[in-house]
Amino acid sequence: ISLYGNQSEKSESFISRSGEIILFELGPVSLLGMTFDEATNYIKNKVSEELIGTQVSVNLIELRSISVYLLGEAYKPGQYTMSGLSTVTNALFVAGGVSKNGSLRNIEIKRGNKTIATYDFYEFLLNGFLNSDLRLQDGDVIFIPFIKDKVRIGGSFRRPHNYEIIPGENIQDAIELA
Repeated sequence: ISLYGNQSEKSESFISRSGEIILFELGPVSLLGMTFDEATNYIKNKVSEELIGTQVSVNLIELRSISVYLLGEAYKPGQYTMSGLSTVTNALFVAGGVSKNGSLRNIEIKRGNKTIATYDFYEFLLNGFLNSDLRLQDGDVIFIPFIKDKVRIGGSFRRPHNYEIIPGENIQDAIELA
């Protein structure tokens, strides 16, 4: 954290397990549950209110690691240690992706023995969307089930291939994928 303006100071601080950080003359500040952007804005507002004429720059130096399990039809199932900012997409790339029998459309993210989300990798692969991507937490399980329904599209298509279809989709949806 660097202060500049009326006051110039630089320090390295760690966020405690209770989510607090000690800020210069301001004392402890709680950042519990905030994203990095939210925490940065909160610190900037706090400094500008309390230390008139002083601005702040906040940077990350070190992130905590988390352990995540990739199970089921992952190409390389197992436990992976990753950055605390990792997402489902990051974990899938680290594990080498999904095996040829694994579902790309129904990937389950489990936290505390409950399925908290389902990830559709097609959204990313075919459209570049990360809408259903999710930030992972320590101990999360990514379970890749077997493919349930698939269709082979061949002939004069841009991407002739086997495609997984999910409930509610029809042949027209499969043709659009190809």
